[in-house]
Amino acid sequence: MVEHYDAIVIGTGHNGLIAAGYLARAGKRVLALERRHIIGGATVTEEHFPGYHLSTCSYVCSLLLPEVIRDLEMVRYGYDVRPFDPQYFVPFPDGRVFMTFLDERKTHETISRFSRRDAERWSDYWAMWDRIIARMRPLLLGPAPTMADLERAFDGPQGVEDLRTLLMKSIAEVLDEWFESEEVKAPIATGGVIGTSLGPRSPGTAYIKFHHLLGQLGGQPGVWGFVRGGMGSIATALAGFCRDHGVTILTDAEVVEVEVQDGAARGVRLADGRRYTANVILSNADPQRTFLRMVDRRHLPGWFVDAIAAMKVEGSVVKVLLGLGELPNFTAMPGTEIGPQHTGAIVINPSIDYLERAADDAKYGRPSARPFMDAYIQSATEDGLAPPGKHIMSLFVQYAPYKLAEGDWNSRRDEIGKNIIDTLAEYAPNIWNAIEHMVVLGPPDIEETIGITGGNIFHGEITPDQMFAFRPVLGWSGYESPVERLYLCGSGAWPGGAVFGAPGRNAALAALADLEGKYAS
Repeated sequence: MVEHYDAIVIGTGHNGLIAAGYLARAGKRVLALERRHIIGGATVTEEHFPGYHLSTCSYVCSLLLPEVIRDLEMVRYGYDVRPFDPQYFVPFPDGRVFMTFLDERKTHETISRFSRRDAERWSDYWAMWDRIIARMRPLLLGPAPTMADLERAFDGPQGVEDLRTLLMKSIAEVLDEWFESEEVKAPIATGGVIGTSLGPRSPGTAYIKFHHLLGQLGGQPGVWGFVRGGMGSIATALAGFCRDHGVTILTDAEVVEVEVQDGAARGVRLADGRRYTANVILSNADPQRTFLRMVDRRHLPGWFVDAIAAMKVEGSVVKVLLGLGELPNFTAMPGTEIGPQHTGAIVINPSIDYLERAADDAKYGRPSARPFMDAYIQSATEDGLAPPGKHIMSLFVQYAPYKLAEGDWNSRRDEIGKNIIDTLAEYAPNIWNAIEHMVVLGPPDIEETIGITGGNIFHGEITPDQMFAFRPVLGWSGYESPVERLYLCGSGAWPGGAVFGAPGRNAALAALADLEGKYAS
């Protein structure tokens, strides 16, 4: 006999678990299915080398909705996130250092070394983003806004200019308007290209910067931190809530088909032949995986299939995971004992031009000759993630195309990894001798391991042309799909990717309304 549920959730990434949690909280009987042996999707902590526990994909936290943290009692279930300090450590080839701190006074002092004018404008720059966030935030907690919704939210002369910044400007353009020092602009610019194939001078990258400023920690907006135990602790906390509210979570349970009858999703079939039915089904898989692989195309309008297939989903991120015998010894701030250069975000990006050239390489199918990277050493602030005296280091690197113009990832992975470490060695010459273990994950590896099409960490670019009413496609931006009773609850739905939680929450509330309304039995 086929087991029946009120709701089935496909995928136990954070959005899938959040959706399951909200449905269970409302008293629904929920089944959550995970293709891997471990829950969490991209929010996982894994022992990649004996004794070394690293966040495989996502690596730092800020954006997770306070509503989700509260509603799903995440703190009670072990969620513990702490801001790191400094927020930025940026070494430059000439030996200078740029740093920002949780203490604004210290940040102003640092900026003043590069430009007194920029230090004076620093607070006003962030106030501009706070103003935009205040207008946008109510629009994040429901179906994707239309242009009319945006016009209402950004009413007035200042609002019009803010909306233009949000939708049309590049992050480089914004920074050029505010600051004069290239060293001040360089680290800020990186937030406008995270997870994208675009360079900082591309229109729309200001929106990506906005997206990464939506969170807060410790009452400070835009602040990032480490989750104790690594990012897998987010999944563990969410799963704890889910299980206590009756959710059945199955691993090694890959969904290969959403079964459709009379235009409505009725159940799922797993790779091993198992079948389950439900009143509604929510997919945390990306849009292309959901609609082009799990749903028979005869159940979908042709234009919808074409639009989903046309989404920009190819990733450009390399994740490098390191086990270190000693800490990096930076030329600009020497020392292998734990210091401020090890405890926050280490940014390798000396200028906007450097970042643009890195993107230019990828445009032609080449990995960046000199890549940008965000590096983190969580073991410098937390014991137990590495053996005593050892450390973990996570490198988030751009750009490396999903499809290489020459060769493929299997033949070039070691070469690409070597170039990344060689680049880091220009700033920390001891790094090669410090490395005891190393894993390089390119976009195809992320696709294969985590199950994200193209290895795109956001389930598709989060540029304005793929956001708002266009996410995932025009006409279907309210979490429902052309297949009745099938909902999209992952990062491919509004308001997009990162460890945010809004798509999972919003989709669950939409499905709940239907379960208690038009699908009530």
